[in-house]
Amino acid sequence: MAGSYASIMRKPHALSTVGFGALGRIPMAMNTVAIVFLVSDVRDSFALAGLTSAFYTMSGAILSPRIGKLADQFGTRSVLLPVTAINAVATLGLLYFIDHSTVGLLLLAAVCGATFPNLSSYTRTRWSRTIDNQKELSSALSLESVFDETAFVVGPALAGFLLSLYGSRSPLLAGLVFLVIGAVGLAITSTDHGGFAKVHDDHTRGILAIPYVKSLLISLIALGLLFGSNFIVIIAVAKEAGRVSEGGLWVGLYPIGSIISGLIYGFIHWKIASSIRYTVSLAVMTLCTSGILFFQDLDTIVFWIIISGVAIGPALISANSYMKELVPLSRLNEAFAFVSAALSIGITIGSTSAGLIVERFDGWSGFYFMTGATALATLISCFGWGFHKSEVVEEQA
Repeated sequence: MAGSYASIMRKPHALSTVGFGALGRIPMAMNTVAIVFLVSDVRDSFALAGLTSAFYTMSGAILSPRIGKLADQFGTRSVLLPVTAINAVATLGLLYFIDHSTVGLLLLAAVCGATFPNLSSYTRTRWSRTIDNQKELSSALSLESVFDETAFVVGPALAGFLLSLYGSRSPLLAGLVFLVIGAVGLAITSTDHGGFAKVHDDHTRGILAIPYVKSLLISLIALGLLFGSNFIVIIAVAKEAGRVSEGGLWVGLYPIGSIISGLIYGFIHWKIASSIRYTVSLAVMTLCTSGILFFQDLDTIVFWIIISGVAIGPALISANSYMKELVPLSRLNEAFAFVSAALSIGITIGSTSAGLIVERFDGWSGFYFMTGATALATLISCFGWGFHKSEVVEEQA
């Protein structure tokens, strides 16, 4: 079974795609935590920390698809290098304004988020444009999902480690170093110099006008509600039980099931449509998450946390595969950026909503919100699915 992964690693530029992509996406999970650490420490305000983080996240969700579109039109290298340079300057500016101006802090946070290059979009696009074999492509996209999940385990933990050793500025600086190495590495090894889009697509039609894309993105926003709420709900339960020190460990266990299932998922040569796989994965996620509602017991919560994360990998892999099928190859940087943007919007709303719920009620009540979010994502996916067939293929041609 390992042959699927071995074969993709023999592809041209595979090592650079995997290595630089894995390193450069660590800040994707690290920076929001780093900003909260920084602002809450220097300004002693969790409210300002949350607001700064929201500026960072939402600006990225709004503008990252535009940057992806530019990369499709002009080439990865032509866009990735200047955007990364702007992001580096903005990050250093944020570290300056943290001591001087709240308005400047919020503006620079917005610029940082808007110019943060989501490297997972670029690596998924590179795989999709260079691998014709669907089984190998499925394995590559599965590997990408595993790297995403790993980043969300390593990033926050590394931010906390650096905070304790070197102070509140160090996590953001470390994230900048990872990003520059990853982004520059991907840019200089890129073979996409902009001609692809001109040959295949005139880019006059918006991504959202393509059939089924809207319903997919709306369902991903609902799924983002889960991702934004899970760590708040889990930590709230741990705090209420007087086991705060274990809360961080419980959060780290959440993606474990996803990493394992994502690797297994990539071994399988699926003949079922990706739209169906996506919806079924969401349904399984809803079922697994609801288990905690029936067993509200600290002795079994670790088991249910791991189980509830099992379907995340297959759901995200299927969502990206579905988007890849719906959108022309020449639009994939933009399309995958929309996927990340939809999740980011959901995460922002989910974290805010979960915070209000656990403050008004209790930590266990937050699991009702998490289960409801996955159920909503499943229903939206069911209604918007449509078993896209030959007409979508013709739409892309």
